[in-house]
Amino acid sequence: METKKDAAVVQRPEKKGVNRRDFLKTTLAGAAGLGLSSWVFTPFTYGAEKPIKIGQIQELTVGATTYGYWFDKTAKAAVAKLNAEGGIGGRQVELITLDTKVNPAWGASMFKKLVLEDKVDFIMGSVHSGVQKACFPLAQQYKVPFFGGGAMTADFTGKDAIPYYIRIHTHAQMQAVAGWKWAFDNLGKKWTFLVADYAWGHSLANEFGDLLKAAGGKVQVIPAPQDTKDFVPFLQKVEPDSEVLFTAFLGAAALGSLRQTVELGLHKRLKRYTVICGTDGVGQEEVGKESAGAYFIEYYPRYADQVPKELQAYDKAYRKAINLGDDGHEVGNLKNTATISHCWTMWTVPYMMKLAVEQSGWKDNTKNADLIKAYCNLKVKAGPWAPQGDLAMREQDHQGFHDHYISQVTPDLKLKVLYRIPKEKLMYKPETDLRGKA
Repeated sequence: METKKDAAVVQRPEKKGVNRRDFLKTTLAGAAGLGLSSWVFTPFTYGAEKPIKIGQIQELTVGATTYGYWFDKTAKAAVAKLNAEGGIGGRQVELITLDTKVNPAWGASMFKKLVLEDKVDFIMGSVHSGVQKACFPLAQQYKVPFFGGGAMTADFTGKDAIPYYIRIHTHAQMQAVAGWKWAFDNLGKKWTFLVADYAWGHSLANEFGDLLKAAGGKVQVIPAPQDTKDFVPFLQKVEPDSEVLFTAFLGAAALGSLRQTVELGLHKRLKRYTVICGTDGVGQEEVGKESAGAYFIEYYPRYADQVPKELQAYDKAYRKAINLGDDGHEVGNLKNTATISHCWTMWTVPYMMKLAVEQSGWKDNTKNADLIKAYCNLKVKAGPWAPQGDLAMREQDHQGFHDHYISQVTPDLKLKVLYRIPKEKLMYKPETDLRGKA
């Protein structure tokens, strides 16, 4: 194990020559909670081929660190499990993680370091849209497959798509497709959007708004700075006939916008609705009693008893692997709530790398185009590597599709699933065609 400046731990498996018993002992001892009853170990020996290196960029300092912590923790657990099961294509897997500092320029420099100095084969991660976008030219230049890790800008697999970027998870457009109709039918037809005044907030307001207006709904949009502390002046602009208030902020601003709707009494006449992104990684006890009655779009239920019955065995093993309790808190640390709607991607992405490598016959970067084609045609069934349920990739835009959930905060401040939206209902028309361009 070694550390580098501005880098998280470099996770390397045991070298060739270590017997299987010792390898399993050291690998599993280094990954807390990874003794899954669902794991089946079969005899294997690693050949002379060099390890496959996966680079990872995450937000480990400065900001969005709850996301970075859980993404990194989940990725490490996934790589430990892969290595315990024989690696990828019979080759050991090494994970190298670098910190983006939530800075697009710095994040891009770390991406470049992973490619040129660490000689990684693939790169994954970052929840920050600005960081990911800054890395696009480098992924294209060096022809390195880049697997997104939580950024929600729809255009990344739309008009701004590049052949070397792949995303298995949701984004603003998919969330709108998932969440508008149920809310339109059940919450109201006159909406006000109070959103952060930058790309993510605009994207949500535009994607939802277009669908609502096409169905005959009424839409008002109020942008506000992401660092807003006093929402009263903005909330006072809400039109008196609005029925639904959709908010989109991150962190403290997300909490503030919810709380001040109660201070003004707006929660009595408006249905409050948002995406879980703003409070994923925040315990409901911290969100507070002001959130009671609000509706959220989730991408993975926070509470184990809200997971669909057919997925609960997989969910139980996954939670154990990443040391996550049934209540969404880290085991032994009630102050640390997982970003569970997001961090599952770092569990499933490495497994899908394994499938794509083995299906395409990939050995090195000369076959990256074949690997990307194989990856973007994968249909993954629910299982130990897909606790979130079935997932389908689409080759045209390199976008993945999975189930979503609409949940409501109960009086005891628990997120209760009301409605599950199957992935088949989320498959909007692709805006680009990347086939054959890698």
